[in-house]
Amino acid sequence: MSSTKLSYIEALGTNWPTVQASCAGSGENYEDLVWEAGNAMPSKQDMDTWILANTKAAMWKLIQVERDRRKAGGVLVSAINKWFHSDDGSRIQQLGLVMMGAGLPTGIMWKCMDGSFIEMTPTIAGAIFQSTAAKDTAIFTAAEQHRAYMNASSTPETYSYLTGWPAIFGE
Repeated sequence: MSSTKLSYIEALGTNWPTVQASCAGSGENYEDLVWEAGNAMPSKQDMDTWILANTKAAMWKLIQVERDRRKAGGVLVSAINKWFHSDDGSRIQQLGLVMMGAGLPTGIMWKCMDGSFIEMTPTIAGAIFQSTAAKDTAIFTAAEQHRAYMNASSTPETYSYLTGWPAIFGE
């Protein structure tokens, strides 16, 4: 069972803590639950609805983690076939380069993700900015598509969200 989907006994403990119950097994079958005390046992339908919503929320968080990982996984400037860092700190520095425009000092050597250095120019700074904007849009679109497909699935915990993303450095 996926760690994103709770068993019935886990769901009781999480969402219905005033129901005291035990189970004669793993807790994955509603029929194995035994009410002991406290509030009444919720119906299977109520529990299934809550578990499905909880599973979808957990899967969406995993999709968001992958989205953010890819956002920070580098950006390719295809015109020069070089990958540039795209973590938040690098983005701030690159934005500063773009803002300098023609006033950018010559001779600034910028380290690429492959360890090589390239002389930074206003043209390259602009290309990094444009490539970053395009990649951010593609990543956002992929994340929203994964969210829609996962939400449409009757078994969201088995949805494979690790395919169909824009490439990051090293892939």
